[in-house]
Amino acid sequence: MVKVTYLPLFVTLLFRGMPGMWKNRHRLMLCWLVVMHALFPGRKTLAELARWTPAQVTAWRWRRLLKASYWDVHLLIEWWFQEAMQTLPAPADGIVYLVGDGSDKPKRGKKNPLAQKGRKSQHKPWFFGIRFALLIVNWETYRLPAACRLIGPKSHPEYQKENELFREMVSQFNPPSWAKVVVVEGDAAYGSQENMKMVMQRDDDDPERRWGYVFAIARTWKTVEDKAIKDLVTHLPRKHYKRTWVPRLTGSPGRKTFWIYSKRLCLRHLGEVTVVLSKKGRNVGPKNTKILVTNLAELLPRDVVFAYQRRWPIEQINRELKSDLGMGEHQVSGDEDRIENSFGIAVMAYLFLIRACHQEIVPGRSWSISQLQHAFRLRVITNQVAHNVKTELAKTRKAA
Repeated sequence: MVKVTYLPLFVTLLFRGMPGMWKNRHRLMLCWLVVMHALFPGRKTLAELARWTPAQVTAWRWRRLLKASYWDVHLLIEWWFQEAMQTLPAPADGIVYLVGDGSDKPKRGKKNPLAQKGRKSQHKPWFFGIRFALLIVNWETYRLPAACRLIGPKSHPEYQKENELFREMVSQFNPPSWAKVVVVEGDAAYGSQENMKMVMQRDDDDPERRWGYVFAIARTWKTVEDKAIKDLVTHLPRKHYKRTWVPRLTGSPGRKTFWIYSKRLCLRHLGEVTVVLSKKGRNVGPKNTKILVTNLAELLPRDVVFAYQRRWPIEQINRELKSDLGMGEHQVSGDEDRIENSFGIAVMAYLFLIRACHQEIVPGRSWSISQLQHAFRLRVITNQVAHNVKTELAKTRKAA
């Protein structure tokens, strides 16, 4: 890694128009922090990042920036998201997928006000760390985060459930102008009637586009005739399942085979929906059968299964945020606002890389954030070496 002493012109132009009323040198410090997150390949602690910056860009200045409460990290994420969206080509069908999921970042400090312990299920290991909810947008081979919220412990005075944060992020999401259909997705943890009603309300409030949902639901749901979905899954003969295949996500070769069964049902609190039972093998038991529900009646059963496969990019973004962009590695455990700003910096760095290196994303091919980091790092270091040579030549001429 070469020490970076100045920001190239193409980098400073990307920050032009960034909203916010900045005090002191906070805007410059934020630019440096986002760029170093995208550039540095090692551990993303403030002290380590400051080793490769100019003398005036120090770790304590970054801590003061993260401590400042007058700037809104969610507003900046929204701005970076819109900037990144404008650089990517729109799909021909005008369909955009809005996916939500939760994850956690392990922590060791017990004095962290947002740290908590728990596990997702009885079959998963215990964790101690910070939980967060992420909302992403994806279509074709493109994926980018749209919003992020931290999930506090239940003992917190301002505690909000994960589904409440999900509804907040979806309600504040501004779809692109080219979007004709917005499909909101989530696993069984997000398959609640409040979430589905929220999507239907957005469909009523937005006359320009269609809003729909594809959620996995629990077996405890019942129809208006008081019949449980569990009975349908358990007692349905396997001869009613039909073998079908769905293409893998763009950039992945081959296709996936599923055995599916679909039926129009009238569920409590929702009304007429399409319920799709999906499993990976004909002889797979009821316990491993996925129950999907959607209000988009025009979708075929295989289209519903393919739409649910669109949840996979959020797992990729979660991994890239934590492994490649160092989400949650800042040692700022004393204040909740600092922690929230620290997590938001990694999301902004992700969107910044897409904005700066979007030409590296080839349509129809898979890509990773580490690939964009490599291209960005090569470009910045090349500019830095050329700058160092010019500086040394200027000193030599002046001395002569």
